[in-house]
Amino acid sequence: MGAFVTRFLACLSLFIVLIPVTYMHGAAPLKDSSQQIQLQPINFNAQEPGRTKSGRLEFLAGWKMTSDNDDFGGISSMLILPGNRFFMLSDAGVLMGFILDQQNGLAKGPSIAPLPDGPPVANEFAKKNWDAESLVHDPETGQFWVGYERYHSVWRYGPSFARKEAEHKVAAMQNWPLNGGAEAMLRLSGRERAADRFLIFSESADFGKGAYQALLFEGDPAEAGNTPQLFGYRPPRGYMLTDAALLPDGRALLLHRRFTPLDGVSAILSIGDLSEIAVGKVWSAQRIATLKSPMRVDNMEALAVTTEGEDTIVWIASDDNFQAIQETLLMKFRLLPGKQKRKKVKADAPASKAQNDKAEASPGFSSIPN
Repeated sequence: MGAFVTRFLACLSLFIVLIPVTYMHGAAPLKDSSQQIQLQPINFNAQEPGRTKSGRLEFLAGWKMTSDNDDFGGISSMLILPGNRFFMLSDAGVLMGFILDQQNGLAKGPSIAPLPDGPPVANEFAKKNWDAESLVHDPETGQFWVGYERYHSVWRYGPSFARKEAEHKVAAMQNWPLNGGAEAMLRLSGRERAADRFLIFSESADFGKGAYQALLFEGDPAEAGNTPQLFGYRPPRGYMLTDAALLPDGRALLLHRRFTPLDGVSAILSIGDLSEIAVGKVWSAQRIATLKSPMRVDNMEALAVTTEGEDTIVWIASDDNFQAIQETLLMKFRLLPGKQKRKKVKADAPASKAQNDKAEASPGFSSIPN
């Protein structure tokens, strides 16, 4: 009887304590749905404002991005379409779009809204978790593909993200770590009626030999039943891949990040030759630039490539993890020329004209082994 009375009094005390708290809290505050995005210019190097280069990157401009919208931030991937139309996707499944007016430092026509559909919750009590990590686009059809972490799937959306068209919970991705999903994706446009190819990279699923798992899809990865082939990608030691984009010459530009208590946040960009990918083997890329303090750097997660005349332009954006101590940065660089690696060619086995024609028509794509 004594134990029962003790438990009863404890529960009664807890009930009494909680009553005023519940009353004072009241209804949850309304979310701020502002559609405005502000841009504040930044310097590349706080200690040396005149410094603009790191490796093969030359800093051209940069902005700190802010918004009162509660869903703004967490940028994990980015696309830039003609007319300076930016699409940034957060790891909460929120799409942020605007037209960049570089001359006046303005984000015109901004829009901040969730994707039309996303992965289901585990149960009726679970929180929605649209952990979108990668994004690619087909300019001919207007379709978009999104790679989801945690649910480990690829979804295809129609033009303007009007609706979901297909989804595929990829079997080969289900053994990937919860936070090590489809961190980066590349779409390799098909040629001569060949199907498009897609490359999807895990951030942390072990492949062995210092590499992480990556998948090669022949055709649309959002279509159920499309079984991919496995290879490995080895990032710079101590770094994790966060995004990838195609360069005009068909090679891949890859973004990596690292955080250590001693060195803080840093990022490395590398260039990889897609023709060197072999199923079941480890692929790697050549480092071209490092971003670290005192350079302006944060959790760099999103990457895009455009051109201006003969210049290749590299855009990088950061993920603030929805934390006040971090920033959402957008940075613009010019890719500087680098030394080309000369490949050995056997004198007694010259490439045929047909092989040369094929390489010119689809640099870096058609030579990925089957």
